[in-house]
Amino acid sequence: MKFKLILLFLFFVGGGIVSGYSVNTDSLKTIIAADEKDRVDALLDFSDQYLDSIIYYDFVVTCLNEALDSAESAENDSLQVKIYNYLGLADFNIGNYESSTNYFYKALNILDRKPNVRQKSIVYNNLGMIFDELEDFDRALEFYHESYLIDSLANNKEGLVFSYINLGISYQNLKQYERSRKYNNLAFELAKELNDSLSMVNVVNNLGTLEYDLKNYDESLSYYLQALELYEESRDRAGVAIAKNNIGLVYLDLKDYPKSLENFKTALKIASELNMYDFTGDIYGNLSIYYEDIGDYKNAFEYYDQYNTVYDSLIGEKQELKIRKLETQYQFEKKQREILELQKKNEQQEKLLVDSRSIQHYLYLIILLVVIFLSVLFFLLRKERTLARELHDKTQELKKLNLSKDRFFSIIAHDLRNPFNALISFTSLLREQFDSFSRDDLKRIIIDLNNATEQGFSLLENLLHWTRSQTNMIKVYNTNFKLKEVVDSILSLAAPNLLEKSQVVEVDMDEELKIYGDKDMIATVIRNLVFNAIKFSYPETVIRIEGKQIGANIQFSVSDQGVGMTEEVQRNIFDSQNYSTSAGTSGETGSGLGLVICREFIEKNKGVIWVESEEGKGAIFRFSIPVVKGKP
Repeated sequence: MKFKLILLFLFFVGGGIVSGYSVNTDSLKTIIAADEKDRVDALLDFSDQYLDSIIYYDFVVTCLNEALDSAESAENDSLQVKIYNYLGLADFNIGNYESSTNYFYKALNILDRKPNVRQKSIVYNNLGMIFDELEDFDRALEFYHESYLIDSLANNKEGLVFSYINLGISYQNLKQYERSRKYNNLAFELAKELNDSLSMVNVVNNLGTLEYDLKNYDESLSYYLQALELYEESRDRAGVAIAKNNIGLVYLDLKDYPKSLENFKTALKIASELNMYDFTGDIYGNLSIYYEDIGDYKNAFEYYDQYNTVYDSLIGEKQELKIRKLETQYQFEKKQREILELQKKNEQQEKLLVDSRSIQHYLYLIILLVVIFLSVLFFLLRKERTLARELHDKTQELKKLNLSKDRFFSIIAHDLRNPFNALISFTSLLREQFDSFSRDDLKRIIIDLNNATEQGFSLLENLLHWTRSQTNMIKVYNTNFKLKEVVDSILSLAAPNLLEKSQVVEVDMDEELKIYGDKDMIATVIRNLVFNAIKFSYPETVIRIEGKQIGANIQFSVSDQGVGMTEEVQRNIFDSQNYSTSAGTSGETGSGLGLVICREFIEKNKGVIWVESEEGKGAIFRFSIPVVKGKP
């Protein structure tokens, strides 16, 4: 039987290659000695190290479940998503795709409640791998495409590299070779821009495999030689062995037998030195083909025998878990048989009793009625407990909503009081002592009155937007409009505030840059971001506004040189349940509701919004929405 073994790279999240099967005792000591937080980190590090080993599957899953218990107790959603990913990959590596898929969807359920665009991209990528293995390439392509869209919207270039590579592999599996070539080339250019040498060599290798599938052996050889050069530059001996093996395959198809043998021998020597046990099996198989082609059947048989020895061993290892599961199933069935035998004996005894004492018929009837009565009573009690539990849950939910409402109105009442107190104080002062003020004093009072009025109006406007959003009264009306015109209009409105704090705004944006969305909503978002930047920036600083097209998306950002914020504030700043407010650098007030509205409006326009900040080093607020609807 003739076969070809060609390396095609797949990308996994977590789990490195384990050389050998001995557990690192230092890792075990670290887990045992660690406190709660460090122990979780140690459990994850250990799981990551041995994730690909079928031998340690049970122990890895035990470690991950312990880490998951800690993450659930701490209500750490991000860590739970990471652990579900690891559990999914562990089951993926043993071929338990149903359980693997279940873990990935558990991760998605959390991400639906607590969005994290980068983690969602990784989960979609992992689901694509499952359907790749099941050879449902169309479904795999759908998940890789979703991963691509998320990375594209967030301008996550590292994630885009993997999305491009996976799309290239999917299209190659579907025999759409030109599309595969397109995405591999996109991956190579982006990896080159990021100086990601590992991804570059992976793409080069995949392009070699693509040309090999098309039987373009000269082009395939050129790519494999490039991959070899990159592996040698990075001193990656395992990569050199892989490249030599692939080059040997091409020379074999070109009937250049001396070069084919030379490359296979070099690959085998390196693989043996590095204990790449399963890869040596691939090379044995290729050498068997080589000797068969040149008519040396003795060597062909010997290498085929060595190939079988390696793969029989690997298959035995992979079957170990299945054997244990079969044994468990056997024990379960044995217990079931014993139970059935006991039931049969009981039935025989009952029959003897019935035959000997007919009066027991009445007893059985009474017992049956009692059992029915108890069953009905149990059902009613259980239903009552269920209703009581549901009532308790609803009561707790209402209490939580009431607390949120009370907090919301407390903030609104407090923040409305400030501008109105200023209005009352200044108007009373003007009424009683108007003639005693100089022209400059009057001008200063009028400016303060204007500021207080604008603060009150801004708060009421945000409150109106929030109320309409919560009652679903706001509808989205998408149009194409120039982003610069909206920015200029808002800066004109903000001019007095900028002048008062001696701040300067720099705008980096093409005059003709157009955006597709609801103009009023986008204007509201930009206005909130600009006025927040003015509020939290120090006097005599620069505020920078940028807008540019990145792929199929428009990315807009407002950068300030202000007070910055902690990681905890960043986590809750867009959350309608946990948002907070703080005073500006000149004592300005606000409700904190504006950024909650920003998130809802951007999401209604099918975009994402996020913040990048360090305490004391200013903040950058960014949002990204599509230019127009469509696929890449």
